[in-house]
Amino acid sequence: MKNKNKLILALLIASATTTIFPENISFASDDTSTNVEITEKQNQDGKDNIADIPKDDEVTFPKNEKNTRESDGTNKFNRATETERESFGEDKNVGNIDSKVKEKLDQTKGEYGKKNGSYANNNLKAIDTPIKDITINPGQNENEVAVTWFGKGEVNENSKLIFNNKEYKATRARKTGDSNGYSTYTSIVQIKPGENYDYYITNDGYKSDIFTLRTKALGKNNEFSLVYLGDPQMGSGDSVWDKHGLNKNTQAKVDQDKADFAKTLKKAQELDPNFYLSMGDNVEIAGYEGEYDYFFDNDLFKEKIFSSVIGNHETYIDKNDSSLQNTVFSDHFYLANESELGSISKENEDGTRTYIPGDFWYSYGDTLFLNLNSNVNNSKEHEEFIKEAIKQAEEKRGSKFSWKVVSFHHAPYSTATHTTDDDILQRRNELVKIFNNNNIDVVLNGHDHIYTRTKHMLAGEKTLDFKDAYGTDLNDPNAEIKDSFSETFNNKIYPNGKVIVDGIGIDYGKNQVTNPKGTLFLTMSASAGAKFYNPIGEDQWFVNRSLDDRSQLFSHLTFSKNQFKIVTMDQDGKVVDTYTINKTDEKISNPDFEKNNTDYSKLEKYIENIMGKKVVLEDKNIETYNIALENAVRILNDKNASQEEVDSAVEVLKTRLSEVSFAKETPKTNQNEINDNEKENKNKNDDQKSKTENGSSNKSKLKGKKVKAENSKKDSDFENKGLNKIYTKSTNVETGVKSLSTIFISLCLSLVGLFKIKRK
Repeated sequence: MKNKNKLILALLIASATTTIFPENISFASDDTSTNVEITEKQNQDGKDNIADIPKDDEVTFPKNEKNTRESDGTNKFNRATETERESFGEDKNVGNIDSKVKEKLDQTKGEYGKKNGSYANNNLKAIDTPIKDITINPGQNENEVAVTWFGKGEVNENSKLIFNNKEYKATRARKTGDSNGYSTYTSIVQIKPGENYDYYITNDGYKSDIFTLRTKALGKNNEFSLVYLGDPQMGSGDSVWDKHGLNKNTQAKVDQDKADFAKTLKKAQELDPNFYLSMGDNVEIAGYEGEYDYFFDNDLFKEKIFSSVIGNHETYIDKNDSSLQNTVFSDHFYLANESELGSISKENEDGTRTYIPGDFWYSYGDTLFLNLNSNVNNSKEHEEFIKEAIKQAEEKRGSKFSWKVVSFHHAPYSTATHTTDDDILQRRNELVKIFNNNNIDVVLNGHDHIYTRTKHMLAGEKTLDFKDAYGTDLNDPNAEIKDSFSETFNNKIYPNGKVIVDGIGIDYGKNQVTNPKGTLFLTMSASAGAKFYNPIGEDQWFVNRSLDDRSQLFSHLTFSKNQFKIVTMDQDGKVVDTYTINKTDEKISNPDFEKNNTDYSKLEKYIENIMGKKVVLEDKNIETYNIALENAVRILNDKNASQEEVDSAVEVLKTRLSEVSFAKETPKTNQNEINDNEKENKNKNDDQKSKTENGSSNKSKLKGKKVKAENSKKDSDFENKGLNKIYTKSTNVETGVKSLSTIFISLCLSLVGLFKIKRK
């Protein structure tokens, strides 16, 4: 095999061509201001409009009623969301309106639930007690917690935590944007798991009730468990609630969501987990503090440890508010080991501040939890955080962790309406490689309001038949194919009838596996039942288990030194999915011990073969060729590429080139019959001939060296229709070819020279 490192320069040259032929597959811009959901946008009047409340923000596709719901409750193609699915009937919890909500609706003649009524938006009934919104968050590890609360009034030193008969001053205190005039405080305390701790809070002469933090000891082999929750989204509403008068952001809807979420939490508490973890979107509009008031209005938050990542709805504020400040998530949650990486910070024109916290980490038992703010769609930033956090955590611990778990809101692999959003596809393309390279075992997500458990995912692209990729035929009208593009799945269909998908899924064919390759992704359904999305393809190539029965789900995740277990259930405790990953001590101490040296020879040989062909000089044709070759060379030069990724790259390259036009090749003379002088003359003649011959030759010779002409016989391993396609269209370089093509030819010639360099 030739020296692969020589191709690094080839990659640089290929990359240079992206200035001519820009490629969509790339890392997000370093400028996060263009990649987050609270971006600054210019209105027509020139004023900044910061994170306006979106109108039906999840509705990105039209309703498609060509398929009826199947017996298992699924519809694999309907892309309607919560605003357009009356034909599906009502969700399980819709017909069971809370009795207090019903009573209030009757008393107010529906005003209580009207979208623009006196009980809507910031007119939610205020919880304005001297102390409110108490929550207990994880500290750096299982021996530490952070107690956060809201105290009425300006920041004052008399707001203190009395924990286990010891007084703690706030380590963090600041004024919030709560229109009722609150400041937020946090105190850090040390605990011993398994003990109970009484505590109360004082605030400017007011003393709260006494509460009890109930902790749980780690079990054998450091076993602990958590309850994994998806998108509670207080106040979000749903179209099927409209007929009951429960509109979005009304007091009626907030009260109903609170009651429904309480059902999930009640069942979860029966499992007695060590702590709880939410995937964000805890409320519909972060700027409506009343929604967070009702989210926290449950004794669980005062008695158990609760953690949350940041959702996109945590960035939304009301543009009609008197203040544009949005520090809401940070005000309510303490984030251990918080990093500036992944954060969003700016000063508003009125002097208030917008601040969305960055990535953060903590450990528990033998598990490291890495939590990302995925509103910042900058993968390089998240990669830097992951590497730094793992290094810091292992140095503090003095050894490696058994499990590494990444949590963030926007699910790269799910099966409902968001799964083919452009920003989701970008995360899928960029993040999986980062997770694989850092040996991330599990990724926990929300955002798409549907339960999905993937296969074990490896980075890389894979070529599949359309039906194998999406579970439906090309001629199915639900695939919505137009001009060789599927609108439903947001993917191109190549001339050979195949698609290229992001990710290589390994299915071990059972519900228990030991030392698997790749990273497992979980997406959680809406745990409060406030909003459900329709599936658009539960048979996609990455799926192992997907559920769309529109019930409130949560998972009980158990970790010990050598085992990770998933048990997913509904509010009634009905188990709907289980999965177990075992890991040996050898795998823990050396995560790469089973990885073999990747063999790049087949891919390298195929690239060389392709570069020996003549491309018809058409701008689109050359651009496609350039992108295909650049992607292949990039994988060839990736020292961390898996064997699966390299093997798939050959088929991916063939598929991309199936739409590339190659010029007809002229039969070659037997070189053994030509003497040295004749060879030299022939080379000169060929150089002159190339100026008028159809296509451009991608073969070259190194300066000062003679190169043997290759036999016209092709290796059968590299045959495909796209490569052997014959064209006779005239593309005279001097008269008919744009400078774009000329530049490309020069780059290709340089690339070929590098391929001809042999290992010393």
